[in-house]
Amino acid sequence: MRIAPLMLIALLPGAALADDLAARCAALGKSGLDDVHVTAARIESAPARHCLVQGDFERRTGADGKPYAIRMELRLPDDWNGRLLFQGGGGMNGFVAPALGGDINAQSSRPTALARGFAVVSTDTGHVAANGADASFARDQQAKLNYAYAAIGKVALRAKALTAALGGRAPAHSYFMGCSNGGREGMLMAQRYPTLFDGVLVSNPAFNLRDAAVLSYATGKAYDRASGGAAARYVTPAEGALIRGALLDKCDALDGARDGMIFDHAACRFDVRTLACKPGQPAGTCLAPAKADAIARAFQGPLDASGKPRFTPWTWDASVFTPGWLGWQTGGVNPDGSTNTGLRDLVASSLTGYFAYPPIDPASLTGGEDDVERLLRASEQTAAWTDATSTDLGTFAARGGKLMLIDGWSDPIFSADDLVRWHERLAADMRQAGGKPADDVARLFMVPGMTHCAGGNALDDMDGLSALVKWVEHDDAPAYLTATGRAFPGVSRPICAWPKIARYKGKGALDDAASFACER
Repeated sequence: MRIAPLMLIALLPGAALADDLAARCAALGKSGLDDVHVTAARIESAPARHCLVQGDFERRTGADGKPYAIRMELRLPDDWNGRLLFQGGGGMNGFVAPALGGDINAQSSRPTALARGFAVVSTDTGHVAANGADASFARDQQAKLNYAYAAIGKVALRAKALTAALGGRAPAHSYFMGCSNGGREGMLMAQRYPTLFDGVLVSNPAFNLRDAAVLSYATGKAYDRASGGAAARYVTPAEGALIRGALLDKCDALDGARDGMIFDHAACRFDVRTLACKPGQPAGTCLAPAKADAIARAFQGPLDASGKPRFTPWTWDASVFTPGWLGWQTGGVNPDGSTNTGLRDLVASSLTGYFAYPPIDPASLTGGEDDVERLLRASEQTAAWTDATSTDLGTFAARGGKLMLIDGWSDPIFSADDLVRWHERLAADMRQAGGKPADDVARLFMVPGMTHCAGGNALDDMDGLSALVKWVEHDDAPAYLTATGRAFPGVSRPICAWPKIARYKGKGALDDAASFACER
């Protein structure tokens, strides 16, 4: 694709308009740019005055007879700071979210990237979805490739051209920020498009998406079998509180502070089967033995032929079996008593309709152990396109690229330990390759109690974007992120760059981050 950053300026009637965002915005609406069909271009006033551009490219009829295009939205503010931010998607994508650049940790108190002066772009990655679980686009090969990885690179190039046309100069620095599937997209940027972005910030990334989907499917079925199908009611609120209480008694103080958060997971050894009722034990103080065993098996996940876990198991952390966590893991109960199984529907749809090739009829899955191997075999081809599990960041690192990863230990969708293991492989592979140390390129920040992107019994409010900008533009690598959160009013903690964790110094207020040090 030809990139002509200043092409639109030449279309304006006089040099006096060259710095007028409104004039450039209007000109773009009339003329488009290269192969981008601009469908809307106007000035908006909130959250700050900016030009909103909506458009699409690669219009075509798919193999399934449906119309396709890659749709995108770009917003550039009056006080543009010279930076471009690509806002990642979520779920199966299929919609263009407002390009505002909201913090990936959804309960953040900070302004959006647009309000901070960034130009921001978003995309549907090349298809329109009826809902978050709609994988019907996968019947078209190109749409499947676009969702998997291709569209993000194509949009990035066009976003840079549009930004330069509107701003009068090329972006000085380009960033990517996303959570969940947007986090997967961000990691793919560093792995497959290493020259396009200077900094990438991801949270709870769906990087090992195929395995995560199969693990979630198998875990849900394990709860189903244990509860006679009433998965959403399998663990009661009282039982959940019992489990969390025992877990915190065992692991909370391992970091030197008893504060409702587990920082030292490496030292935490918890077996839910110790809560199994013994003869004569009062009701409400223990779990039925069969239930305790079923929970342990669900956390462990499916086993391979040698009896070892087939996937990275789930992590025991302070927000497990809270209502929000259960809503993801097993389904939630609506006020009218009906069951909400949004994640389970999404997982089943993505595995059978998107990952599996040829597609699998969901009705043919039995819920038994054979499903796991069948799904893994059927999804090998698509996983090769979609998963962001590579550790080769050679070009990205050589260009000075920086990757920041934030994850919640209580994530009920993706095993937190899976990202920790990837980070360990990255460090080992970079040492063997003889390049830069991994710490110079990628840093991981594990948040106790945080569920998916935000929420849970956690300090989940931190400014990752500002830390990334400092690292990229001033070589100021973050040793920790200072976190606060609604779950613990008035409390702050350092979220340390892994493998260091926050440990209490032995003196000072427990609600103050300054009372803690980052140590291994």
